[in-house]
Amino acid sequence: MITMKKILFGLLVLFAPCAYGQDPVGVQSTLKSVVEHAEVASLYRNRVDWDTLKLNIHDLTKHAEYIADLKPALNYLLRSLGDEHGRMFYQNQLFASYYSGELKAHQQSFQPDIYNDIQMGNVYKFHAETLENNIGYVRIVGLPTGDNQKMAGAIQDKVCALIEAGAENWIIDLRYNGGGNMHPMAEGLALIIGNGAVGGTRGLTEAESSSWRVENDHFYYDGYSIELEDHCQLPNKPKIAVLTSLYTASSGEALAVIFKGKEKTRFFGQKTLGMVTATDWTVIDDAIGLTISVSYYEDRNGNVYDEFVDVDVAMPFAREPLSDQDECVREAIEWLNRE
Repeated sequence: MITMKKILFGLLVLFAPCAYGQDPVGVQSTLKSVVEHAEVASLYRNRVDWDTLKLNIHDLTKHAEYIADLKPALNYLLRSLGDEHGRMFYQNQLFASYYSGELKAHQQSFQPDIYNDIQMGNVYKFHAETLENNIGYVRIVGLPTGDNQKMAGAIQDKVCALIEAGAENWIIDLRYNGGGNMHPMAEGLALIIGNGAVGGTRGLTEAESSSWRVENDHFYYDGYSIELEDHCQLPNKPKIAVLTSLYTASSGEALAVIFKGKEKTRFFGQKTLGMVTATDWTVIDDAIGLTISVSYYEDRNGNVYDEFVDVDVAMPFAREPLSDQDECVREAIEWLNRE
């Protein structure tokens, strides 16, 4: 069993192709490994009676001959844990997940078509430009796994271009960020985030927690950093407006938490979706890959986010960013222009 600890790759996770067929003994071995991993690693492991859960899983799978026969039991496992951020994959396809079906109080305006547009990445793209009065605007959307240097470099190049064009204060727009690969997002924005401790995650034990920091303008998740070569420097300590929405999810929420508690920073928009957990990534033999919640996000001041990331100024969601109807950007600009 191969485990990559606390990697925030959000909703966009793939693993190597595996065989469709397995003998019943192999199927039960795969299931046993999944349950054992959840029992020791899940953030929610203390919420369940594991003896009862294992008996129920056995009843659901006692006649299982193929991996496909495990699906009801794996859905049941995630449901018992209450892990709505957890996912299990088979042949690079989502195989098991859990959603309660109930919108929380802050999610009542949720619209699936908008969420799907954001998750697909075809409507809302990464974008940067200079707005009035030397305000740098950077829209960070979800990123997949892949070439971290290239993805982080694309963000940093735009940030540097805005700095060279005279940007003094910033709008970081995370409203259309549905999650994915946190590392290039944070590394690309490291100049704006600034050096020092910027948060982390809080697990049930110290060993299951992690730290985020920016050191020499590089973002570190525990000991890992992309360490992109810097091409510019921020000339001042700017004011920063961070925009979030109900569709800001997973590692998009982690990026928002990184800015929480930073001086001269204010949040505008909506409470985030609420996938505020770091997830691990584990390959169980050659059949199943899973990602389960292992810790909550924590900001630089030690505040833990176990529901959502809140805002300072509530504003409606804009389907068309930077349009005349984008009240959130207008409100952020007004605040940034104040002395």
